[in-house]
Amino acid sequence: MRRKGFSRREVLAGLGAVGAAAVVPGCSGGGGGKSSVLQVWGGVPAASGPQAVVEAFEKKFPQYKVNYTRFVNDERGNLKLDTALQGGLDIDVYFTYAQANLALRAGSGLAADLTERVRADPDLQVFLDTDQPRAYLDNGRVKALATAREPFFVLFNEKLRQQAGVELPQSWTIEDYRATAKRLTTHSTIGAYTIPDLARIALGPNYWYDGDKSNFGNPHFEQGFRLGREMIAEGSVFPWSEVLSRHLNAYQQNSFLKAEFHLWSTAPFNLRYLYDAKKYPHDFKVSFAPPPTVDGNDWNGGAYSNFVMVNPKSPKADAAWEFVKFWLTEGSAPMLKGGKLPTLGNVTDDQVITGMLGKEPDKFFDVDSFNKVVLTKEQKLATDTRLTGFPEISLAYNQQRDLCWLGEKDPAPAIDEVRRLADAAIARNERSSE
Repeated sequence: MRRKGFSRREVLAGLGAVGAAAVVPGCSGGGGGKSSVLQVWGGVPAASGPQAVVEAFEKKFPQYKVNYTRFVNDERGNLKLDTALQGGLDIDVYFTYAQANLALRAGSGLAADLTERVRADPDLQVFLDTDQPRAYLDNGRVKALATAREPFFVLFNEKLRQQAGVELPQSWTIEDYRATAKRLTTHSTIGAYTIPDLARIALGPNYWYDGDKSNFGNPHFEQGFRLGREMIAEGSVFPWSEVLSRHLNAYQQNSFLKAEFHLWSTAPFNLRYLYDAKKYPHDFKVSFAPPPTVDGNDWNGGAYSNFVMVNPKSPKADAAWEFVKFWLTEGSAPMLKGGKLPTLGNVTDDQVITGMLGKEPDKFFDVDSFNKVVLTKEQKLATDTRLTGFPEISLAYNQQRDLCWLGEKDPAPAIDEVRRLADAAIARNERSSE
């Protein structure tokens, strides 16, 4: 994807939504000079790891000062960051979590080329690996580095699981997942929040693409739309109207802790809500199961993610790189508190358990199942390397899925429309890059 800037409509929309962005604490812009303090924007709350990384960095490099600004990693928060970057606010380093945002920012000239810096550092050579990618490359140039390994798993409410007499799966199929959700559905608790991404589990990385066209003709995409709609209709997953109206697609933890639903297919970042009994009270332990398989295929569904990027307009490029390198290497351990497994794996299992499951892991989690699913089991992480037209495809996919799961459109025509729009987006973006 090759874009030189956001469209006028995108910028105006962003300015309208975040009119106060120019007065974000810690940022300077407009008529004033840029601050000498390194400005870092991320989606993780400062208390969940980033502030500890900042303090450790400043201790090792007293010549640098860092200000960490948190943006909420939802549609509005990302729009705020995009508008700030496009508007020239003082941002040196920032994080990107969704593939659509990664494609948009890298393709819009908002990501510095880090290739030579990575090549020059022996500790970071893994980011040049294209067989199991941990970096986003734009025309062969490194534009973003994954700071976290983010495997997916399925969480169980142990209290409800035992009451229902359901065994904790060691391995299971998507058919087993549906049957389990049915068994766990009661008058007060829905069996599952939603379904895992069937096509991702079956197809692995770059699953939206097939040569110079999209891959939505693959039957696993329609299978996913159909299964989700059927489980909503039978009451074993959450009504999609409630998901959208209550923004549960971004905030699911409170409903899980209130036992509104049982099975939760999620990633490590949500674990931070499950060991803080003061802010998030609950009276049950949580156990872990691997993602279900689909037609014998077992891609995890997770990926190397939480990409760190450097603003190419930053006048503090050297300091920014020192901070990025520190975050990836010796400064990575504090991010376990926010549910971030370091990409480089430079932490011990004991650090992972106490970092991700809190000071009293056994109080809130079935630690044995965590060990088996997260630490012992080798996950096949599907990191995408092709993002041509990704923002447009993502929008089309989400819109058609919503129509399907709201009961307004059947699965086959919904996925056919995704395919049509995706093919057009790929062709349009391929032409613009020639």
